[in-house]
Amino acid sequence: MTARAAALFACVAVAACGSDASCPHDLPATCPSPAPSYSGEVKALIDTYCADCHRPGGQAADRPLDTYAATFTRRSAVLNQTYACAMPPPEFPQPTEAERVQLLGWLVCGAPNN
Repeated sequence: MTARAAALFACVAVAACGSDASCPHDLPATCPSPAPSYSGEVKALIDTYCADCHRPGGQAADRPLDTYAATFTRRSAVLNQTYACAMPPPEFPQPTEAERVQLLGWLVCGAPNN
């Protein structure tokens, strides 16, 4: 199953996707070329929008995203929550559309450690 198919299946399974009319549902159909880089773009996005809560001592410390390994382990949840516009929560700063596309593209590419 492709990452896109897995994401859509998971969204349907939890009925999370489609619940917010303002959510762009912008999951790329294929891995972009070149693939977004974890070290070049994605880590900075996660640090900016996720790390305050998803780190040791944070509100969601049980779901850390502070390292590549931790993020890779949770890649399906990150994809589903980002695609459904469930994370970051509305009261926190939101990524731009381009940043969302970058993060989702990286996940569709299989979340490479590049």
